[in-house]
Amino acid sequence: MKKIFLILPLSMLLFAVGCNRSMEHSEEALVSEVSTSKQADYAEAPEVAAADVAAGAAVDAAANPVNPVNQQLKIIRRGDLSIESKDIQASKKNLDVLLKKMGGYYEQESSTSNRDELTTYNLVIRVPSKQLDAFMGNLENGKDKITSKSMTSEDVSIQYYDVESRLKSKRAYLARYQGMVASAKSVKDLLEIQEQIRLLQEEIDSSEGLLRNLSGQVDYSSININLFEYNANLPMGSNSFWSRLKDSFVFGWNLIETLALGIVGLWPVLIVVGLAVALIKKFRKNRKNKFLNKE
Repeated sequence: MKKIFLILPLSMLLFAVGCNRSMEHSEEALVSEVSTSKQADYAEAPEVAAADVAAGAAVDAAANPVNPVNQQLKIIRRGDLSIESKDIQASKKNLDVLLKKMGGYYEQESSTSNRDELTTYNLVIRVPSKQLDAFMGNLENGKDKITSKSMTSEDVSIQYYDVESRLKSKRAYLARYQGMVASAKSVKDLLEIQEQIRLLQEEIDSSEGLLRNLSGQVDYSSININLFEYNANLPMGSNSFWSRLKDSFVFGWNLIETLALGIVGLWPVLIVVGLAVALIKKFRKNRKNKFLNKE
C-alpha cells in the first residue's frame, strides 16, 4: 500500500514535466511561424506601401473632384486692334499713359517707317483682365480711328482645375514616398523610393509651370495693336515735309556738283574731240574746194 502511495506522486511529477516540455516545443514552433510571417510581410513591404500611396491618392482625388461649375471661371481674353492716327507720336504717348494707369505693360514693341507711305507701331500689350473693358472703352472713345477690332474669350476652367487637382494628388504622393525613405530596409528599396520621388518632383514642376502659365493668361489679357499713320496725309507745315524738301534740295545740288566735276575731269578728252572735229571739217572743206576748182 505504501508503494502505491509512493509511485502515484512520482507518476504525476513525470507527467507534469512531459507536458511542460511539449508546451515549450509548441511555443518555439509558434514563434518560428510568426517570425517567418513577418519576414514575408517585410519582403512585400515596398509593393504594399506603393499600393497604399496609390490608394491614398485615389481617395484624395475622389474627395476633390473637378467641378468648375462650383468654382470661379478661368477665362483667357485676347484682342486685335488696328488704329489709324493723324499724329502717331501723340497717340503713342497717350497710349503709354493709359497703359500705365491701367496697370498694364508692353510685352513687345516695334516700329517701322516708310517715308512715302506709312509709319507704324506694332505692339503687344498685357492688361489686367479686370481693366480690359475700361481700357478698350478709352481707346474707342479717343480721337484716333479704330479700323478693325477682334476680341476672343477662351474658357480654360476645366483644364485649370484639372491640373490643380492632379497637382494636389502628386504632392500627396510625394509626401508619402518621402515618409517611406526612413523606413526603407534595404538599398534596393531606398533606390526605388528615391526614383519615384525624382519622377514625382519632375511632374510636379511641370504641372506648376503649366498652372502659372494659365494663371498669367487669365489674370492679364493680351492685345495686339497695329497703330499707323499715312505719311501722304501729313500737312505742309509738318517736320516731314520740310525734311523731304531739304533732302530734295541737297540731292539737286549734289547732282550739279557731280556734273561740274565730271565736265572738268573730261577736259582733255573734250580738247582731243574738238581738234578731231575741226580737222575733219577742214579736210572736207579743202576737198570740196578742189572739186569745184576742177570744174
